[in-house]
Order: sequence, then C-alpha cells, then structure tokens
Amino acid sequence: MDYKRVLILRFTNGMSSREIAETTGYGKTTVNDFLKRFRECDELSYPLSEEVTNEFIAGCLYRKAGNPVNSDLYRDFDPEDVHRALAKKGETLKHLWKKYNAVGTVDGRKPLSYRQFCRRYTIWLGSTKVTFHIQRFPGVNTELDFAGKTLRLHNRHDPESTTPVTIFVAALSFSDYFYIEGMTCCDISNWIRVNNNALSYFGGVTQTVTPDNCKVAVTENKDWINPTVNRDFQAWAEHNGTVIMPAKVRKPRWKPNAEGHVKIVTMHILVEMEEMPFYSLDELNAVLWQKMEQENRENFQGLSYSRRDLFESEEKGALLPLPDTPYEYLERKSVKVSQDFSFTFDTVHYSMPRKYLKQTLEIRAGANKIYVYNENGDLIRTHERSYTPKSWVVIPSDMPREYSDYGYWNKPYFLTKAESVGPNTKILIQRVIEKFEYPVQSFRSCFGILRYAEKYGKLALEECCYDAVLHGKCNYTYISNTISMYARSPGETSVDRMSSTLKPVSKDTVVTGIYKDDDEKYSLQNLLKRQEEGDLR
Repeated sequence: MDYKRVLILRFTNGMSSREIAETTGYGKTTVNDFLKRFRECDELSYPLSEEVTNEFIAGCLYRKAGNPVNSDLYRDFDPEDVHRALAKKGETLKHLWKKYNAVGTVDGRKPLSYRQFCRRYTIWLGSTKVTFHIQRFPGVNTELDFAGKTLRLHNRHDPESTTPVTIFVAALSFSDYFYIEGMTCCDISNWIRVNNNALSYFGGVTQTVTPDNCKVAVTENKDWINPTVNRDFQAWAEHNGTVIMPAKVRKPRWKPNAEGHVKIVTMHILVEMEEMPFYSLDELNAVLWQKMEQENRENFQGLSYSRRDLFESEEKGALLPLPDTPYEYLERKSVKVSQDFSFTFDTVHYSMPRKYLKQTLEIRAGANKIYVYNENGDLIRTHERSYTPKSWVVIPSDMPREYSDYGYWNKPYFLTKAESVGPNTKILIQRVIEKFEYPVQSFRSCFGILRYAEKYGKLALEECCYDAVLHGKCNYTYISNTISMYARSPGETSVDRMSSTLKPVSKDTVVTGIYKDDDEKYSLQNLLKRQEEGDLR
C-alpha cells in the first residue's frame, strides 16, 4: 500500500474509507485497518515530515512485537560520506548501497532497501545542493568531453612501453545518443578530426555545441559570458553552421549528458577493455565502436526504447544538414626550398621545381594534402601528405637530369669533398648516394656526414667511415652516433689512440692497415719494436 497517498486522500482531500478504496483499488477493510493503526500510533501524526517514508510507516504500524521503533528500526547512513565517495571515478550509488547492505543488521537495526537508501540521499542532496533543470529539445545541442579514464596501446617489440589513449565523448542532449573515439594525441588537428567523425556518425549538426573547457576548444573562459574559443574550432563551427557555447568552468551540470556518458563509458566499456591488449589505435577503436553500438541500442532502464530509437524517431530529423565537405584543419608553416629541391615538413621531404630553389614558401597542411603557396598567396603545388618519417614525396619532373646545371650541391661535389678526407669516406658517400632513387635525396645526409670533418677532424671521420663500410652501416645515423668515439685530444697520435683502445697483440698478429698522422710515420717494424718494449697495446 502507498500509505502516504492514503493519508493525503483522507486528511487533505477529506475522502471516506470507501472513496479511498474505490480510488486506489485497495480493500475497504485494509484502508480502515491502516487508518485505525495510524490514529493509535504515538510516533506518527499528519502532516508527515519529509523524512517519513512508506517503509518507515510500515515499520511503525505493522512491526512485530519486540522490534525497536522509530529511528531504531533501520540503520542510518551518512549521506555526506556517500556524496564524497561518488566523486571517485566509476563509483555508483548502487555499489555504495551494496557495501552498506553487506554489513547487515547492527544492534537490532536493519539496513534500508536500495530504494529508500536512494530516496534519503536524494532528500539530503536536494536540501544542500540546489540545482535547476535544463529543458532539452531535439536537434538543439551536442555536449563534448573527455573520459577521465584512459586505455593503453602496447608495443610488440617492447612490452614495457605503452602509449596512453584518451577517450573523446560526444552526446546529443535530447536523445542521449552518443559517439566515442580513442585519441593518442589531443592536439587541435585531432580534436577537429574526432568532431568531424562525431558529426558523420550523427548524420547532422545541432544548433549549438557545448564543449568542456579544454584548451583545444576554449582558450579562455573567465566569466562564461564572453569566452574565447580556439580560432580553429571556431572556424570548424562556422563551416558547419553551428555555435560554440562552452560550459561554465568546473560546472559539470552544464553538460550533464556528456558527464553521464563519461560515467557510462567508464563503467560499462573502459573497465571491460582495460585488460585487453591493443597494439594499434584502429584495433582499439574497432572494439570501442562495437561496444558503443551495443550501448546505444540497449533500452533505457525501465523503458521499452533505446537511445537509438529515440534518436531515429525524434531527433535525427531535427538536425541541421552536414556541409558538402567536412571541415579540414590546415596547419600553416613557412618553409624554404633547399638545394636538394625539397622542403621539409613534419620530417618528410617534398620535392619542388628548380625555379623555387632557396625561396621561402607557405604551406597549409591538411590531413591528406599539403598545399604550397608562393609569397603572393597563390597556390602553386599540391602534394599527397605522407606520415612516414624521413620519407620523400617526389614528383619526377622536379628532379634534375644533369648535375652541372644547379647549385654546388651535386654528386661530383660531394664525391670530391669526400675524397679529400680519405678513400673510406668517399666509398661511404658513394654508397649513401646509391641508396636513393634520385641522388638529390641523399645530399642532406652527405652534407651532414662531411660536416663532421670540421668538428672532429678528417682522420676521425675517415676512421669512422672505415668502420661503417666494414660493418655495412653506410648512413648518416651511424656516423652521427659513433663519430665522437674517434675524436682525438690535442697532440694525440694514432699510436697513442691505439694503445688506449686495442687489446694486446702478439708477434704473430697480422697488421692489415695502419693510419698515418700528418707529423709522423710508423712502419710495421717500429710498431713491433714498441710492442716488445711494452709501449704498444
């Protein structure tokens, strides 16, 4: 029986027992018995206080003999402790009640049911945390946020190395229909990309977008009235015909759907995926989207329809249409075309015609294209964007056919300069050039290698190149990492260096090559003599 409703009908509406029975469907005898017990109970009187529940009334009027009464009937809890506990990621009221209920009966006081536990907490929350309800309408608002919990990408070659993955969440305020995606980098270009993907998933745009106050979305938001939106995100909004309305700083109730979905994603999806090993972002997102679809198709608790059902029936038709092409974030940068007929962007080389040598150009880099503009702002070239570090994107017509018709960076120049250092250096430079389809692609590496002759000396570079050729490691990286090992202190000779680095040799050792200093020459006989005297190692 709904005891509180019967009391309202009796004492507020003045209805008789028969009328109450007809209205509520309860038996007349049952109603009369309840009202008699209520009048005879010293602990209860009408009007009831807000803390009195149907469960409490039943305990007072229908308790068994010997049971305690009033507040001693049920074990109470501290709602403030519950409120603090709910601030932890993944914590729920249901889980806290289970912990409270597991303690059982203490000193004759039983635990409250889950329903009354939630009701008492809600009453306390309403008396201390005053909130207001925001009316939601179809197609009006999308809320954006990041989940607090992250996942990890593992490295197949290094089990100890992992990369954190942040989870982006976009939720429609009316239908609760949501989209999620993992990101390894939360910069503006990736922020634009995942927002484009969210709009594509929804199939339309809402009139407003409410993001969290992350730097990729909102640069400054001191008073909420006049926030400063990231200029690239603002351009994204203008392209899609929507308006950015950031939430108040540290006010999660301004985007409750996104916050709610962050909790749903954390508890129902991320916790399950936390122990799964992922080695690529595509693999992780595939599982993430599969679970997202399951959650969107699952019926709301206590209802016969799902988020997707509500979205399809009421909100999808209210969305604004998507533009013909998605907004593309363009990263701007000034570059200079070097003498190898290329400019470098994001560690990748892109070829350019000879007439642009040594000119400064502006590039605007999108996700798939590199747009090249001259100093007057005219588009002069488009390249397919590469994400392979140190690779070359070459248009064959840009590469010269002869080496004598451009600058001093050419194959004969580098071979001549290498020969002046030593024969091993020339062999190494020749092999570096032969690795590339177009010789100009090797010129930066050649320049970097030969520059070490000025820093460490020709002899040190020649020795380093000898070992590189011997071990088949003819590349700039090997020289750069090992050249310092061949450096000499002032006045140090080849023999001095050999005595500090080589193991003892015997008379039977065959000497296959000896380097010479500029100021002194050593014959094999002199070296063997010094070895016998103990001076040579």
